[in-house]
Amino acid sequence: MNRARWRHALTAVPVLALALTACGGGSGGSASSDGTLTVWMMTGGPGDSPLIKDVDAEFAKKYPDMKVDVQIQQWDGIATKITTALAGGNPPDIVEMGNTQTPLQTYSGGLADLTADKSTFEDSAGWLSGLATPSTYDGKLYAAPLYGGTKVVMYNKKLFTAAGITRLPTTIGELQQDCGKLAAANKNVANFSGFYLPGQYWFNGMPFLFAKGGTIATRKNGAWQAQMSSPANQAGLAAWRTFQNTCSTRSSVGVNTDSPDQDQLFADGKAAMEYVKAWEPAAVLQKNPALKDDIGFFALPGYTADAPMPVIVSGSTIGIAADSPDKKPAEDWLRIITGKAFQQEMALKLDLLPISPDFTPAGVPEQLAVASQAAKNSHPLPNSPGEATLETERYNEQFFSKIAAGGDIAKASADYDKHATAAFNALH
Repeated sequence: MNRARWRHALTAVPVLALALTACGGGSGGSASSDGTLTVWMMTGGPGDSPLIKDVDAEFAKKYPDMKVDVQIQQWDGIATKITTALAGGNPPDIVEMGNTQTPLQTYSGGLADLTADKSTFEDSAGWLSGLATPSTYDGKLYAAPLYGGTKVVMYNKKLFTAAGITRLPTTIGELQQDCGKLAAANKNVANFSGFYLPGQYWFNGMPFLFAKGGTIATRKNGAWQAQMSSPANQAGLAAWRTFQNTCSTRSSVGVNTDSPDQDQLFADGKAAMEYVKAWEPAAVLQKNPALKDDIGFFALPGYTADAPMPVIVSGSTIGIAADSPDKKPAEDWLRIITGKAFQQEMALKLDLLPISPDFTPAGVPEQLAVASQAAKNSHPLPNSPGEATLETERYNEQFFSKIAAGGDIAKASADYDKHATAAFNALH
């Protein structure tokens, strides 16, 4: 199906069976007739902070007579809402999208082609692949990365010292040994984990596959084929299960990071390590301020000391509506928010990962500095709208939980390949 047909088809059917509904937010509508640039940005990101005024102020130097109307959107139902808006006759000029939702829009025909101007975006050659890959379709650029995020290991220094651990692990094998030392030193602590790792935490599981040389899916002649049954992925799943079962509690195999709250477990001394986003250390300190000087960070080590585990970069991208009558000013606004000056301000004040490692400034929190280095070895998710379908279904969470609980790896992987392949090809 070509992009033009995609665009109309997506407004007529549920988006890849996402079962999402339009949510509240701004009214939308580009309004070049009254000199307004309408921007949809998501809650929790830079658009939802006072920093966005700095972008608008810089933009006003070149476009003093143009108003910028930033409208904050909620995540629930946003994929359908953006798709519908971009296919309508009066779309917002600029839209922010989650990186796994971006392929839905790049395939749809609703976004403007930025390919010819990619080099005019600052350090576009250094964009993180987890954000740059979903921004492209058939070699053409339809969005720009906005901000990133990835996970690092947070550890309790005091618990490490008490367990006799004098240096950070350099391989996953050493990390598992440290889990054993920590468990022995804390045997009187009920439900203690050396490394608390919920079984549903697929953002931790997938890197074990990538480090073995695996990939989630491949695309050939326009068709996707999930690859969970490949030898590399089978080996990675076995290694991840061993790690999860060795380092975390048995009760963790069927849960996610929120129930129970992994940050509360760390704050209570029931976990010596966990895999965290950049904002989670602050959440831990709110629960237990006494840990202020006892928290450290390191990248998840790999199978060998010379190669840490690849990471999945999450985050947002930002694009321009194909039907926007204000493409030139919209593109200039994008250059400001994706440029080094704003990206550094965003990192320092919002703890968000810049879109290029070279943008990461000195003085960011330790976890963000570690994440920036780890992100240099990242692995993108499949550049298909079907990835959003799997996330909406929480299919990856269910799959990894099944593996952690001792499920048959070969059978679960075959089921995964069948289901994921159908999702990846749903609108091809």
